[in-house]
Amino acid sequence: MSEAAEERPSPPAGVLHAGGGSGEANAEAAEASPEPARDRGRYRVVEREGRRFVCSGNAPNIELHVERGLSVDAGGRKKFGAQAVFLDGVYTGAPFCDNEARQYSLDHHAGCVRTFTLATCEQAAVMLLQGLPLSTGRWTLWVNDPDLDSMLAAWVLMNHVELLRDDRALLRQAMPAIRLEGVIDGHGTDREILTALPEDALEAARSQVDRLMAAEREVKTSGQWSRIDFAEYASEHLERIDEELLPHGAVDELMELEELGRATLFNDRIAVLLESSLGIYAVEERLKERYGGALGVIVLRIGPDRYTLRLVDAFLPKNLEAVFKALNRADPEARTRGKKPNQWGGSTDIGGSPRESGSGLSGQEILEVVAKVLGPKVPWWRRLWRAFVALFKPSRPRLPPPSGG
Repeated sequence: MSEAAEERPSPPAGVLHAGGGSGEANAEAAEASPEPARDRGRYRVVEREGRRFVCSGNAPNIELHVERGLSVDAGGRKKFGAQAVFLDGVYTGAPFCDNEARQYSLDHHAGCVRTFTLATCEQAAVMLLQGLPLSTGRWTLWVNDPDLDSMLAAWVLMNHVELLRDDRALLRQAMPAIRLEGVIDGHGTDREILTALPEDALEAARSQVDRLMAAEREVKTSGQWSRIDFAEYASEHLERIDEELLPHGAVDELMELEELGRATLFNDRIAVLLESSLGIYAVEERLKERYGGALGVIVLRIGPDRYTLRLVDAFLPKNLEAVFKALNRADPEARTRGKKPNQWGGSTDIGGSPRESGSGLSGQEILEVVAKVLGPKVPWWRRLWRAFVALFKPSRPRLPPPSGG
C-alpha cells in the first residue's frame, strides 16, 4: 500500500537546495542538502562547507552569497563557474554580459560612465525583462556589501518568477521604489526628477525607500556594519523588501509553496520538490501558474517521512510506475514481498510513499531517483568526456574569511 494523495497540512519547510541542471542522472538536481541555520520567513540562511548563504523558498536554485571584502578580477571569475552574477562592485572591471560562460556583472562603478549608467538594482530589472534564464539550473549571486542597491538587485533576481507573472503585475508595483533607489544611488537625492514619477507616486516611493534604509542607517550609525553577520542581515533585509514592495497578502500566498529543490527532466520539463499546507491538486494548479508547461512532476512532502508524487506531463517517456519501481529498490523502508507489502505505489500519474512506515529516503534522494528515471539520457561518450574535463576544472575561488558577527 502507498500513501494516498491526501489533502493534509505539512510541517514547516526543512531545507532549501539549488536543483536543476542536465548532467547524467541529473546529479546537480539532488546534491546533499545544506541544513538551514534558521527557519523563518521566505528567506533562509543556509550553511554549506563553512559558508553561509541565503536561499528563498520560491527559488531554491538561486543562492545569494554576501562575502565581506569579496573582489573578483577577470582571471578570478573563471573559478566561479557558470551562472554566476556579480553585483554592485564585486567584479573589479566594467559591467559585462558573458552569455557563453553564463557569467554577468551588474554594476555602475568601474569601467563605465556612471553619470548615465543604471544602478545595479535597475540593471537587474532590465536583465529580468531580457529573459535571463534564472529558472534553469543553479545560480549564484555575489555581493560584498549588502546596501539597498545590492539587496534590491538580489531581490529582483530571486523573485523573478513572481515579478514576471500576470503581465509583470508585481514588477510594475515595485518599479517606482527600484527606480528611485537607482537614481539616488547613482546621482544623489537631489536628482529625483530623473525618476519621471508623478508627485504622489514619488512620495510613496520615497517613503518606501526611507523605511528600507532605516535598518542600514541604524547599523552604520552604531558602528556595527563591519562586524554584523552579513548573511543574517541580508536575509532579514529581503524580508523587509517583501513587506514594502509586495501587496498585502502576497507573502502569505507565496509561503504556501516552499520549494526545496528542482530537477531537470526529459524535454526540458522539471520536477519540483516542495512542502505546502495545500493539497496535491491545489499545489499542481499553483505550480502550473508559476511554471506553465515546463512542470513535469511534483514531489510533495506531506509529513516527516511521507510524500505524494504527481505526474503532470503525461507525455514524458515513462510514467510513475517506473519511478515507483526505482524508489522501491532504493528505499530501505520499502518491502515489496511478503504478506504485508510496504512499498511505493499508486497509479501511473499519482501515488506515494510506503503507508506503514513512510520513506527512508530524504526528499533530495527521492528527487534524484525521479531525475534518474525521467531525466534526459546522456550518451556514454559524453559522460566520459565530462569526467575527463572535470579532472582539469579550475580550483574553487579563494574567498575572504567568512563574515561573522
